Amino acid sequence: MPAVDISGLRIEYTDHGVGLPILFVPGLYGNADWFRYQSSGLSDRYRVIACGTRGARGSNGLSLDVLAADLIGFLDVLKVYGVVVVGHNLGASIALQVAAQFPERVLAVVAVSACPCYSGVSGEDIIAHLSPGHVEPETFLERIMGWLGKKKQIAYDDGDPLAYLVQRGGSVDKATLSARLHLMLDDDISPILPSVTAPTLVLAGSDDWAKILSGSQAIDQVVPNATLEVLEDAGHFCFFTRHDLFNAALDEFVVREVPRPGALWIPMPT
Repeated sequence: MPAVDISGLRIEYTDHGVGLPILFVPGLYGNADWFRYQSSGLSDRYRVIACGTRGARGSNGLSLDVLAADLIGFLDVLKVYGVVVVGHNLGASIALQVAAQFPERVLAVVAVSACPCYSGVSGEDIIAHLSPGHVEPETFLERIMGWLGKKKQIAYDDGDPLAYLVQRGGSVDKATLSARLHLMLDDDISPILPSVTAPTLVLAGSDDWAKILSGSQAIDQVVPNATLEVLEDAGHFCFFTRHDLFNAALDEFVVREVPRPGALWIPMPT
């Protein structure tokens, strides 16, 4: 997987297609590989970019300001100056932070399986509902080997629809997992939501955690130009397990809400 270096920060990414750029950002777990169905299903009419996010270094924590600035730095390297940002759980918070902090760069936001505030739940609750399955924490050596293209192979059940996610990016190191959990538990993005002026699609699966469903409704109610769509028979990883419905909803939203000069953006065939 290609990577860019931003002031010592390594960001791995995928980049497929041409046209309107759409950036996919994972959350508590995951990396660019998780958005394989968006790369294959949308890159015939969009430039589909997916990237990872920074991990924790030592005892250093994470902040949404820093994660948002990372994405802008990444887009600068790719020379992408107007983008639709799609984020999943924690990635949705990052996407909304980018839209609030850098409105001139964001054409639209898609907040997937999102919640503005995780008060009232524990880190264990979050892991239980937001992980793709049983994953072992990644060691520092395993992370280095992954950078060298020698990532540890994880045994998984081919019959599990989320098995691919467990194998590809389902594991993070303990420090990063802890820092991300602290960020989710400590930060409430509700105050920034009224300042998100970009068109926003809030997507959730009907079978997702009640905390996510109520959080998605809260975002829809506060963001000025938001639309909530619930995908039937879909869970927390709706972008993967119901990628057909997800891609269609995203494409319809972009066609409706994002200006399309000339013939640069081609809508999904019906």
